[in-house]
Amino acid sequence: MKIAVIGGGASGLTAAIYAKRTNPGARVTVFEGNRRVGKKLLSTGNGRCNLSNADISAARYISRDPARLRASLEGRGFDFAREMFRGLGVPLTLEDGRAYPRSMRAASVLDALRFECERLKVETVLEAKINETVHSSKVFRVGAGTFDRVCLACGGKAAPGQGTDGSGFDMARSLGHRVYEPYPALVQLRTEGGERDLKGIRVRAGARAVVRGEAVREETGEVQFTDYGLSGIPIMQLSSVFNGEMEVLLDLFPGEDFGAVVEALLSMSESVGDLALPDFMGGYFPKGITRRVCRGCALDTETPVNRLTVRDIKRFVQTAKALRFNVAGTNSWPDAQTTRGGVALSEVDPLTMESKIVRGLYFAGEILDVCGDCGGYNLHWAWVSGSRAGEAMAAPE
Repeated sequence: MKIAVIGGGASGLTAAIYAKRTNPGARVTVFEGNRRVGKKLLSTGNGRCNLSNADISAARYISRDPARLRASLEGRGFDFAREMFRGLGVPLTLEDGRAYPRSMRAASVLDALRFECERLKVETVLEAKINETVHSSKVFRVGAGTFDRVCLACGGKAAPGQGTDGSGFDMARSLGHRVYEPYPALVQLRTEGGERDLKGIRVRAGARAVVRGEAVREETGEVQFTDYGLSGIPIMQLSSVFNGEMEVLLDLFPGEDFGAVVEALLSMSESVGDLALPDFMGGYFPKGITRRVCRGCALDTETPVNRLTVRDIKRFVQTAKALRFNVAGTNSWPDAQTTRGGVALSEVDPLTMESKIVRGLYFAGEILDVCGDCGGYNLHWAWVSGSRAGEAMAAPE
């Protein structure tokens, strides 16, 4: 049996390993367009490789077919990832639920995958950019060779500088598959006019995505302001639900009751009431943020706090707990961590990753319509889909 895996990233290497373990006699070849495998893997988790999470569930992913996604994840949660890497000689450690290699080095994860491929005698062809896969007479033509089974694990469109240019979507379409329009995900948001006056400021805030008046997602964490808009993990999480129209409301007093905040500010104003609001609020957040809130509720920033009415303070807090930003779009593919959209799960067996349209064709990783949150979810999907595809495509007829 001859098997081709197109893409030497996280899901592709996993598929190759599980294929050889399932059928040691199979000839498994990985085709990688870069000069080395796993280039994108090295940059994950700021080089520390956040590769899974203690809380794996379908709720942490976006897909148009959550039922099939749930079936794929069933039985392959965090324990699966931990045992997989323990078997590769990479113990894991948890930080706030996020799983990392004990070494805190992405290179150790990639090395473990590479060494296992070498041990199993997986063939690797580097600088082999595959843009077409032809299927006829029960065989696939990949490059100059023919194969019995093929796994498309060539990623989505995020981070094109690392070799993912969306060519896998074209191959899937040419083989008869439906591909949902890909969008950048886990990416910064661009606001109308940008945020140049707040550039460089970071605040802890609640972030709420609102579409046509309805809150569709909420996150809390550090939000960063940039010349083009908003960044930070909460913002990148919200980017996955952007669909052309969205507002972001920031709560600058996350987890605090409106009335309690008002009372605290009124009490504090009794001792330092002659200060202007930006100075008065300096213990809460930077002056630039206070000026923006004042602009949103039509308060003069130079007015001493002891001249503000209770109603003024309430207006200020109300605005600060729902500071509004109109989203104009997202940053583009070079800044995105992953892809939203891809090959429809309805056309793929959730337990084997085999195409329901072309026998012998399999999928793994980001090419599928599965987009995970920040926190190791996308790499976990690579291990799950890659392992399922590898086991199934190497199984005897």
